Amino acid sequence: MGIQSWLSLWFGLTLPAIVLMYMFKRKYVDTTVPSHLLWERVLRNLEANRPWQKLQNRLLLWLQLLAAALMVFALMQPFLQVSGGGSAHVVIVADTSGSMSAQIQPSAEGEAATRLQWMQERIKEYVKNQGRRSEITLLSVGASPMTLVSHESDRTVIDKAVDGLRPYYGQASYRETLSLASALTREERDAEVVIFTDSYWKQDTAPITFQVPVSVEKVQGELPLNVSIDQFGISPKGETGSSYGAVAVLSTNAKESMSAEVNLYGDEQLLTSKMLELEPGKKSTESFSDLPFAEVYRLELSQDDGYAADNQSFAFGLGHGSSRVLLLTSGNLFLEKALQLSGAEVTRVALDESKDKTAEDNGSADKEAGKGSTAADVPPVPEGEFDLLVIDGDVPEGFKQGKWAELAAKTPLWTIGGEGAKVGNQGGRAVLSKHPVTAYVTLSGVYFGTLVEQAPAWGEPVIKLGDQPIVYAGSENGRPRLSFHFLLQDSDLPLSPEFPVMVSNALEWMTSGKGSGLGRYMAGAQADIPIAADTVAAKWVPTSGLALTGGIPAAEALRNEQGISPVQLVPEYPGLYAFEQQNEAGENLRFWLAVTADPYEANWSNDQGPVVSQAAPNLDESEAGEHAGTSGSNETANRAGSLMPWLAVFALAVIAAEWGVYQRGRSI
Repeated sequence: MGIQSWLSLWFGLTLPAIVLMYMFKRKYVDTTVPSHLLWERVLRNLEANRPWQKLQNRLLLWLQLLAAALMVFALMQPFLQVSGGGSAHVVIVADTSGSMSAQIQPSAEGEAATRLQWMQERIKEYVKNQGRRSEITLLSVGASPMTLVSHESDRTVIDKAVDGLRPYYGQASYRETLSLASALTREERDAEVVIFTDSYWKQDTAPITFQVPVSVEKVQGELPLNVSIDQFGISPKGETGSSYGAVAVLSTNAKESMSAEVNLYGDEQLLTSKMLELEPGKKSTESFSDLPFAEVYRLELSQDDGYAADNQSFAFGLGHGSSRVLLLTSGNLFLEKALQLSGAEVTRVALDESKDKTAEDNGSADKEAGKGSTAADVPPVPEGEFDLLVIDGDVPEGFKQGKWAELAAKTPLWTIGGEGAKVGNQGGRAVLSKHPVTAYVTLSGVYFGTLVEQAPAWGEPVIKLGDQPIVYAGSENGRPRLSFHFLLQDSDLPLSPEFPVMVSNALEWMTSGKGSGLGRYMAGAQADIPIAADTVAAKWVPTSGLALTGGIPAAEALRNEQGISPVQLVPEYPGLYAFEQQNEAGENLRFWLAVTADPYEANWSNDQGPVVSQAAPNLDESEAGEHAGTSGSNETANRAGSLMPWLAVFALAVIAAEWGVYQRGRSI
């Protein structure tokens, strides 16, 4: 029990005031005196009474004191802490992050279950007991807060929503979900929030403040054993790329040294197995050599543990070895060397500048004539398939026709300089957007001369110089496109140590779709998918890993106004997926994509729980923040039940009794 207003205790002075009033009240008793000679004796008896003797046998006095005490106590706003439940509206926050899929043993007799299953039972039990007269709102933690039911009183609907809870393996929206729960109850006076979680939350020093009682129900169980595949990668070996090597990094949360067997598969064929010794608190690195080419490699733990999301990892082989790049240039040694340093096999086709220059010098008429003549002198398209076409500078008209035009349409294209009005550099600092091409570069201090003013419809600017876009990236007809709106000869970028890094980024991004593997993404993340121009349908199909064993069904790909969206949300379950595209002729095009879980969800060393605080009725949120703390496990709901209504009823009863006593006679 607590008191909210100790200041009202001053009203308690009314109690001694009532006592004093009775002490100094003259008391007269009806007495029959047969003779006036006895009056003197009666007066002596009255004078002999001490003040406190007047308080004896005064029922009316005690009733008035009791009524006054009750009213003073009521003014002090007493309340009683009661256990959770009983509120008109209960908001339940269900932690469905990846760590809730860990296996636990609820009891010695019970069967093994996941934390999520245990939490579902706890929520149903809570709704059945504490929330039986309440409206229930159920929130779950996903990529964004999800409201499963809102102000629902039907227990069948609530139980069905609880049964539908599924783990989310991506970056969970912990803080956003608590903020939503706080906002839903901010204007309500009879509500409470209950958080069901395993308390493994990412560190968040700024607490979420609630205006209503909030409690945390811990669903944790014993700490399960986990062996994690932290890293797994494949790289070609040798000059020809005839063999491949793999590197894996594993760790465990075991308290003692342990052995773990891993199996490496290539296109679902077992390639090799190894027994690794894992030390507690250390990461173990293991290499695999002389591996044959496979489209998809899979590293798998041979035994199960308490957390299945990190027991498998996937990597993709490059089917064509190094990338083949066709470079059209009048001569750019820096660009050619940078492409070769990035592992590309470069085929260079020289652009004859002299004819175009001569045409420009002789006027437009001669220029048109020059264009017509160059078409006949265009060299043939080199034999073979190319993964990237790079055009450095203006493209003669002859290269825009015939087989060259067909090659440009079906091949990722990177243009440097290009066509458009030439404008001067207005100065400013290079501003880089987040994009694979701009990774690990800053372009600080790099000079850019003449720029090309052009805004292609197929992409967005990823680098600006002040307000002037100088690099565009995007896709056209499902093929990556990159455009530098400046000539390398008018810039000192080739002399910058960041130039090879930028060329490597561009090569990796533009040729990422040449193999069948699109890479590895965290669950729920966005991925740029190359969409063929004639694609009419696409879907995600789980083919291996937890997604397949968990029975996750195939899902349709996201669409936009133009058709299949090139920006897709990857599935939320870890595993290997095939992104299948189908064209009008019924032909299928398949890309592989590996989905991983958020590695933080396997880190169970920080049991810190959600950081929440409850604002006192007379405090605003800023003041409440000073009193914030981390809610502990199994914390009882701090619901304050006011005692004022009960005190008021009791005081009225005492006053009624006092009136009855007063009616009984004046002598009392």
